Amino acid sequence: MVRVRGYAASAARIFWTRHHGPPGGKSLIEKLLRVFVFGLLAMAPFSLRAAESAPPIEVGISIRDITPEGPIWLAGYAARKHPSEKIDSPLMVQAIAFKGGDERVVLVSLDNCEVSHAFIAPAVAELTTQHHLKPGALMVVSSHTHSAPVLENTLTSMYNLSPADEEQIHKYSAFLKSKLAEVVGAALADLKPARLEHGVGRATFAMNRRVYNGDKVDFGENPDGPVDWDVPVLKVTGANGAIRAILFGYACHGTSIAGDDFYIISGDYMAHTRQHLEAHYPGATAVYLTGMGADSNPSPRGTLLDAKRHGLELAGAVAGVLSRPMRPVQGLLKLAYAEAELPFADPPPRDQIEKDSRSDDVYIRNRATGYLKRLDAGEPLPASLKLPLAAIRIGDELTFVAMGGEDVVDYSKRFKRIFAADHPWLIGYAYEVPCYIPSVRILKEGGYEAQSSLIYYGIYGPFRAGIEGILVKQVTELMDRVRNQ
Repeated sequence: MVRVRGYAASAARIFWTRHHGPPGGKSLIEKLLRVFVFGLLAMAPFSLRAAESAPPIEVGISIRDITPEGPIWLAGYAARKHPSEKIDSPLMVQAIAFKGGDERVVLVSLDNCEVSHAFIAPAVAELTTQHHLKPGALMVVSSHTHSAPVLENTLTSMYNLSPADEEQIHKYSAFLKSKLAEVVGAALADLKPARLEHGVGRATFAMNRRVYNGDKVDFGENPDGPVDWDVPVLKVTGANGAIRAILFGYACHGTSIAGDDFYIISGDYMAHTRQHLEAHYPGATAVYLTGMGADSNPSPRGTLLDAKRHGLELAGAVAGVLSRPMRPVQGLLKLAYAEAELPFADPPPRDQIEKDSRSDDVYIRNRATGYLKRLDAGEPLPASLKLPLAAIRIGDELTFVAMGGEDVVDYSKRFKRIFAADHPWLIGYAYEVPCYIPSVRILKEGGYEAQSSLIYYGIYGPFRAGIEGILVKQVTELMDRVRNQ
């Protein structure tokens, strides 16, 4: 006979006594306990089948230091006049690999302003083939710090570079690609069973930067503008119960540092958040995944001290999530990837482009010169661009929704609303950054994110107003695919 002691036996005796009076003998208790135990055993196969239906998630983690040696030109601001002078915090490239069943995905967090298609696509293609990954399974997410080195073929026309500067950037770019290859391979080799938990905190230093002055939109601080203050957090625990990794995100530019600290190498507030978390949770690797907040800046901003303050606030938001119960994340790992075709307005006629090529503004001249070279070579002018998109789902508890480009906050807020049941985690600056990705609202309002930023990317625009509908439709299709796989 199966013997049950403790709480189950006590509960059975109390139930029998209340409903049938004192039991007449041991056999009555035993009969009741048999019914109780057999009921539990009958339910067990269903629980076992549910557990067996989804293979356990495996996670691999790797990190490499990518801090440059010596002075180098820093990305993000056209106003800089010379290379870097000193280092605030080391720059890192981190990889976290997920495996569930036959599916594998690698998310790479890169301390840099951004990567272009020309810079990153050949490296990603080589690593995808080498490690037998599916298209879109290797995602590089730029942190968007404006205090990391310029990279080859990435907005280089934005900077006043000497031949010596260009050679330094060439060497650093090759070094970074080698570290990228190392970190991806090491993360895939480190795959181990893991337990995942998800939660969301809140940090309030992001502020919309679009200020309305009459019929113009300028840079500034708009406390009434849209922002996304959510801080998504994913805790990765190993088989021994120790925290192996802490993933966190935020939708805000990495532009805390300027002024007297303009020439300091730094990962900005994101790096300081990592340092706080790794000091508080020894043995854990903190990994930042940039959100969709391209029209938000940190407030206040301008100094290295501001970056440290924001890092402390963001670390506190993450630690607050980790200190409370979190929702378990388990189930099948699913990936859906696509590239959306986003149309531009018709380019200006040749005579306008020729006029621009004689402009006093070097950036307008550079854009026009690029278009004239295409025309003279008989090549078509860009009518659209391809933007990488992905949905990565783990069970029913978490879905990463990723887009390339500098994505404005309207996309974050809209995707969170329409995909709320899928527990979305929004990632911007994913795969590559061809330019800003404005919403319909911002296209109608104009301003930097809609129009003038395209000058630095060498593009005549703006986008056509239909791009938001195209992106929502394409992302909805990706979400349907990962739900139904």
